[in-house]
Amino acid sequence: MTPIDSFYPVTSHRTELGRCRSVCELNKEESALVDNVRREEWEENIPEKISLHCRIKRDYSWRWLEILLERPLPSTRTFNHLLSLVSKMKCYSDVIMLFYKRMNLVGVKPDIYTFSILINCCCQLGQLNYGFCLFGEMLKRGYHPDKVTFTTLIKGLCIRDEIETAFDMFAKMAHTGIQPDAFTCNTLIHGFCRTGKVGLAIQLKSKMSEWNCRPNVVSYVVIIDTLCKGGLLDEALVLFSEMLDHSNAVPNVVVYTSLINGFCNSGRLKARKCFDEMMDRGISPDTVTFNILIDSHCKDGMMEDAWGLFQLMDKLNIQPDQITYNSMMDGLCLTGHLEEAVELSDSMVDRGLAPNEFNYNVLIDGYCKNRKMDEAMQLFKKMKRNGLQPTTVTYNTLLGGLYCYGRVRAANNLFGEMQAFGPSPDTVAYGTVLNGYCKNGKVEEAVELFESMENAGMIANAYMYSILIHSFFRAGKLGDARKLFNEIPNKGVAPDVVVYNTMINGLFHNVMSLEAEKLIIEMEEKGCLPNARTCDIIIQAFLIAKETD
Repeated sequence: MTPIDSFYPVTSHRTELGRCRSVCELNKEESALVDNVRREEWEENIPEKISLHCRIKRDYSWRWLEILLERPLPSTRTFNHLLSLVSKMKCYSDVIMLFYKRMNLVGVKPDIYTFSILINCCCQLGQLNYGFCLFGEMLKRGYHPDKVTFTTLIKGLCIRDEIETAFDMFAKMAHTGIQPDAFTCNTLIHGFCRTGKVGLAIQLKSKMSEWNCRPNVVSYVVIIDTLCKGGLLDEALVLFSEMLDHSNAVPNVVVYTSLINGFCNSGRLKARKCFDEMMDRGISPDTVTFNILIDSHCKDGMMEDAWGLFQLMDKLNIQPDQITYNSMMDGLCLTGHLEEAVELSDSMVDRGLAPNEFNYNVLIDGYCKNRKMDEAMQLFKKMKRNGLQPTTVTYNTLLGGLYCYGRVRAANNLFGEMQAFGPSPDTVAYGTVLNGYCKNGKVEEAVELFESMENAGMIANAYMYSILIHSFFRAGKLGDARKLFNEIPNKGVAPDVVVYNTMINGLFHNVMSLEAEKLIIEMEEKGCLPNARTCDIIIQAFLIAKETD
């Protein structure tokens, strides 16, 4: 039994096989187009003709297979060409289960190129073990693997984050005298970067000259992007400077976009300068570049600059997407320009872009912060009418707004809807409802909800304890506040500075200074450092005590 014979019982990709076969049924006219190939045409340029027809319509590959089996059998090279084409269509299971098995049945022997295609398909399907079985079969047949075969296996290992095994395979390849090329090195560099071993990626890039190959733009892009995302912007800039002196690696839009993202995330003010430098070099930014820069400006409240970039996209004929609009609308809402955000949302629809959940969430949040709860609820209903599922963020935003403005009944109904039909409430949702009950004087309901959380599999966090403790103090229930505070360690939760501040403040207000002072000492002994709020509470308590004296 070959590795392929044992593949079918365990593979989970039969659905893909069915999908690809279902779309490959030709109508009579299309079938005739392929059948009318003259016999003499089979004797010349068969692979080229297959490629031409398959590029015209992918479904022709299936008809070509039938023709290959009906006519005098062509060479392995022709079969390989068809295998390669179907593989490029991402019908990997078909390559293995249908084409290769049929190929064996009719007596066409696979060559090293056949095995390389099949190994790649196994790796793409996540069946790396079968890929290595094929590798073993290839060796048994006397074929010597080339750099394509090795690179394919290295890529499969990197996809599964088995980076040490991938490196061993790379070393074995070099040891057998097969020189890796830039593509092989870049495959391993990418694997190093995705597993957080960027140092090894840089070392490999530096050693590429030992194998008579030079780093190209891909080598630099992968490393620079990883460094930028990891906050190592200075190291990325060193590589970028090296890249500028490298004739084989001319910076492109991806490199500049990574650097711009690094500048934005690090809070440096050189992001726009980097953008302008890119434009001066004649490199056109894409939508991703604009999205990063626009989002950064919006978060910093620099809406005038964000608008300038948004308008520049139109001038350069670069289409904004939903992410672009989301950043712009969020920035407008944050700077108090809700009406402009709504107008921008309408213009987005006019351009043929359907709002997604994030777009709706931004506007709903804007309405809530501007006390326009009716408009927020209307937009929530519109969101559902348009077939979008509200997220936990949607529900949490609305719950916070409704409770904040005293609309407790509406908030309770919405929370009930969330529990019954929406996404399962998370800790934020429970914390929002708990806070809503307490702020609206419904302490008993808050306690009931708090106690029901364990039944729902939800563990209370320090924030929830601080909410309930504060409400107990406000209601004059000192005993309940103490009892709840003492229960916290037993629940596996460490009281944070907010919980301690809440207790200390409550004790001072109830003229229990000695107990409050003991708690301050305990707080420091347990490694919970006081913050500015703690100091304010202590100073305020001292001033009140002085006035009383």
